[in-house]
Amino acid sequence: MPHRFLPVTLLAALTLLGGCTQYREVPPQTAEGQACVRKCTEQASACRQRAEESYQGFKVIYDAQNQTYQNCLHNSTRDPNLQSLCPQPTAISGPDTSICSDSYKSCFTDCGGHYEKVE
Repeated sequence: MPHRFLPVTLLAALTLLGGCTQYREVPPQTAEGQACVRKCTEQASACRQRAEESYQGFKVIYDAQNQTYQNCLHNSTRDPNLQSLCPQPTAISGPDTSICSDSYKSCFTDCGGHYEKVE
């Protein structure tokens, strides 16, 4: 019986492997193009730094909300119905730097660089 799932498992594994296409950067050859790419790198770094700072700001807010929530829960232990009224903190995720990566890739190609598929 376990062998009847083997083709499905094999197909799923091959599909996942096929989805792992990798690319490498091929920088421009001119000095102008290379200087342009350095600016792209600096801009991407600044973008990631801003995203991290923004995330840290949201984390401070989340921590304050969470502390308020925990205090509310603690102060309403005598009446569980009141606990449902405690405002839960707004969930946050890590810094989103996807726009930084997308902007860098666009800038890189605008400078004359390109991406090659790694075989």
